[in-house]
Amino acid sequence: MTFELVSEVGGRTYKINPKAFGKLLHMARLNGWRPERVSSDWPSESWETEIILPHLGPYMPGRISRADAEGLRLALTRALATGAVAVEGTVQLASVTLLQVARAGAFRVCWTNTESLESQSLFGVAVS
Repeated sequence: MTFELVSEVGGRTYKINPKAFGKLLHMARLNGWRPERVSSDWPSESWETEIILPHLGPYMPGRISRADAEGLRLALTRALATGAVAVEGTVQLASVTLLQVARAGAFRVCWTNTESLESQSLFGVAVS
């Protein structure tokens, strides 16, 4: 199972691994992202996807507004630039994808059951 991120501006679709997505959203949250539809009660001590994603319920599936996308972009950029958290492999590749999606503005998050060879070959991130 993967998430599909669909840009509302250009209509491009990106696939992202849920574990990497959860880690990136967690990093952004710990670095200042304050999502509009998520409570302030946030687990700060764990990166585990099964702990993080339930706190993002309003967005799974759902819409990330332009303001949320901008806040996400700024916080994720800050997190990656400070080097406070080293991201490698799948998470590093996913971070580039998520930054690109957030930079474009509002986007939708959808579940998808389809796994293509493209998404597998890109270690959890695919563009269509």
